[in-house]
Amino acid sequence: MRYCKFIFVIYVLLGSFLMVACSQDEDAKLAVNSNILKIEVVDSSIQQNGNVSRAVTDVTYKTTFSDGDAIGIFAVNSDKEVFIKNVLATYNDGIWGIDGGRLSCTEDLETVTFYAYYPYQADMTGKTDLQGEDFFAPLVDSWNLTNAQSEQKEYAKQDLMTSGKTELIGENGNYSLSFQLSHRMSLVVVKLPSTHYLFTDAEGTVLPEETPYIAKPNPASISFEIGEEKILPYYDAAKDEYRLLRKPSSAETITGYYNGKKCSLVTEGKMEQGKYKRFVVDGGHQEKKHHLQVGDFYYADGNIVSVTDENPPVKGCIGVVYYVGKTFPSELYEGEYGDVTKDALKRDYPACNHAFVVALTDGEDERIYWETEKKSIEFGKWFETLSLQSSFFNVQIADYGISSKFEKMLGYNNIKVIETIVKQAPGSEYINIGSLQGYRDNCLLPEMTTNWFIPSIQELAILYKNKDIVNQKLEIMQQKEMDFVLNDKQLGYWSSTEFNNQMMYAYNSKVTEKSIKEARAYKSTRTAYLRFTFAF
Repeated sequence: MRYCKFIFVIYVLLGSFLMVACSQDEDAKLAVNSNILKIEVVDSSIQQNGNVSRAVTDVTYKTTFSDGDAIGIFAVNSDKEVFIKNVLATYNDGIWGIDGGRLSCTEDLETVTFYAYYPYQADMTGKTDLQGEDFFAPLVDSWNLTNAQSEQKEYAKQDLMTSGKTELIGENGNYSLSFQLSHRMSLVVVKLPSTHYLFTDAEGTVLPEETPYIAKPNPASISFEIGEEKILPYYDAAKDEYRLLRKPSSAETITGYYNGKKCSLVTEGKMEQGKYKRFVVDGGHQEKKHHLQVGDFYYADGNIVSVTDENPPVKGCIGVVYYVGKTFPSELYEGEYGDVTKDALKRDYPACNHAFVVALTDGEDERIYWETEKKSIEFGKWFETLSLQSSFFNVQIADYGISSKFEKMLGYNNIKVIETIVKQAPGSEYINIGSLQGYRDNCLLPEMTTNWFIPSIQELAILYKNKDIVNQKLEIMQQKEMDFVLNDKQLGYWSSTEFNNQMMYAYNSKVTEKSIKEARAYKSTRTAYLRFTFAF
């Protein structure tokens, strides 16, 4: 009996799903060079006009092994007898190890043919063919795919791969095996639309960017179905693509939904073994220069339409830009407010330093009390009680005569502090800002923004200054104008800035730089609207 010493040196070469650019009329072709199987597939768009998009570079899709993944190994002699059957080899720390430590071989090594497949199956009865050209044909024919492939591990375990005939490498008792695994399923790749905005100055010069601003559909709005069954494809964040393994013979229509839109992906006649079909929706990824201005329209997928556009789409619009410039307090101010360790906005959303956007509608249909009952919860004191001063700026401006404090844009900071206090302060159930969470739930924001928050008094002052252009754009979006008019006990809009235990600041038409005390409003006896905003 001889022992093959290749057991600790098993190389597994993975075949890739490959595609090269081709014209609309080209057929799919199979090209083979020394070791690598390359596959060419038409790259079609599913736009309604039938246009075909052209790939710029090849894209490869490889299954990446991780610790615990396993393959099965077979060996067949010259008489077509299986003498090594479904031996388990497990991947750990970059090495494939044989179950039991070694393989026993009593055959003439020069006549032995080896086969491998992934992922390992404990029961391989009836799943190999010794007579035909394809050793694993029965396994491929019986392979079942599920529609739950969103987890990387689950996706990889459904990506059936097999080797062809493989011979030992080496001599004099030192051998190794080098398996080249080829994909046996087909792959659907879906590229949803995205836009990389290159922000410019008024002259059109592209401004430096620390983090690319890329508008794309909100993940919460994306879903796929086959018939009435929901499917969960794998999402490759690096490529911003969705992948779904299908049988080579599949003939389906996959329906995709994103940001209220719908697309249909027809696979019939397009699925081939070891090849992938790439669907590019609405043009896929593109770049666009944009001069960001007050009055720009902001959409649910992060796209921006210029203030100068005469016919902006109404569908999907969620807000209007009312301030353009830096948003991080630590980059806007000096002294205490220049402390980056307290800058919650920069800490939580380091890419949201372009602008503020105001919502199209109020949080409530009518003006509301800040407190539904008089509880006089003082955020300023709770700020100290909970020792929040090391991570946030105070929401309270006790001395309204200090204009330097009044001028700070701290809305995101303020709402983070208030939400922290509300969770712990007795009587906080009477703080009447519940509609904020409801608005967040009903008007989802894209990933490249903050969440909705209540603006600070200074942010409302900026909004009031730009109210004419904002109201003009609200009318285009078929929404009512913002109402800052002071009327008896009715005010304009609540801010997230506190004056003291009994009063918040609420901006109205009588507030001026010289008379900011007009913004003070009793929490439980005066009413005002709530209007939410976000930064990007």
